Amino acid sequence: MKRRIKLTISYDGTGYKGWQIQNPTKEKPEGDKPTIQGMLTLGIGNLLKRSSGTDTSLASDKHSQGDGDSLKDDSIQLIGASRTDSGVHAMGNVAVFDTDSTIPTENFPSAINSFLPEDIRVVKAEEVPLDFNPRFEPHEKVYEYKVDNSPIPSPMGRLYAYNFTYALNIEKMRQAAEYLCGVHDFTSFVNPDSQVFEHGGDAVREIYSIEIFSDRGRKSLEDTNSVNMPSEVHEDINSVNAPGGAYEDKNSANASGSVQEAVNSSNASRKVREEDASLITFRIRGNGFLYHMIRIIVGTLLQVGNGKREPEDIMNILEAKDRTKAGPTVPAKGLCLVELKY
Repeated sequence: MKRRIKLTISYDGTGYKGWQIQNPTKEKPEGDKPTIQGMLTLGIGNLLKRSSGTDTSLASDKHSQGDGDSLKDDSIQLIGASRTDSGVHAMGNVAVFDTDSTIPTENFPSAINSFLPEDIRVVKAEEVPLDFNPRFEPHEKVYEYKVDNSPIPSPMGRLYAYNFTYALNIEKMRQAAEYLCGVHDFTSFVNPDSQVFEHGGDAVREIYSIEIFSDRGRKSLEDTNSVNMPSEVHEDINSVNAPGGAYEDKNSANASGSVQEAVNSSNASRKVREEDASLITFRIRGNGFLYHMIRIIVGTLLQVGNGKREPEDIMNILEAKDRTKAGPTVPAKGLCLVELKY
């Protein structure tokens, strides 16, 4: 009997070319480039092939008799909810696949994980209706972007936070973020290469909330990876004035220096002091986000934070519907898909 299994997946995106599988073949079902979807497809396929044979250790005693684990189709169609970009991390992405396997639902996480590299983990499995599609079922997306605001980057958090060395005014960034909440046309905050535009779509989305908070002081790797950052710690940092600048979308994941130059190209920018070093988290909730949208929003808010823009400038940027009017695209490594709420 066919079942649809919903997986909640956590991964470190550092070594992968994003979520979406690229050029899979029967001989190489994981595709020709390392992707999250590719590795999961390969792992699930290997699991189901193994469980369809004589190895019944993954099946419960209740279901171990009979041929319910027989695999009628070698191909695994894994449908993901969010196609994260190259280098982006996740703590709660969602995907589904169909199977005739009698492996108990609660056993799928440990079973699939045994076929995955250690930087990808299935953390939960649930059986859902066969018509459940994680992409099109209404849901809320929660992302976090982390900025290591310190003069010298923490080596322990270098893969999970963007090091920004100039002082930031968090209160001004919060004021600017308020203008982004609600339903807007976010064309100015989307990479023009977005497939949505190619297919005739628009950039109208709703942002439910943007929280910005700071954990003052030196960070450990555990702090950098934590989802439950203490929202009661709201430390303001003195503002600076930094007029002018530009942005760069191309190869932004590998252009931390040029991004920082775009945000800070002014002699007036003041370097953050070691005693003021902090891990700043941007937590953004909405009904959907377009190509590079969150990373451009954060890049623009950083310009507000260091005095290059005023909070009210956000209104003009939205109205312009012009990508060149917004800030730079910050590197992918600071971004994490925290949760999808159905």
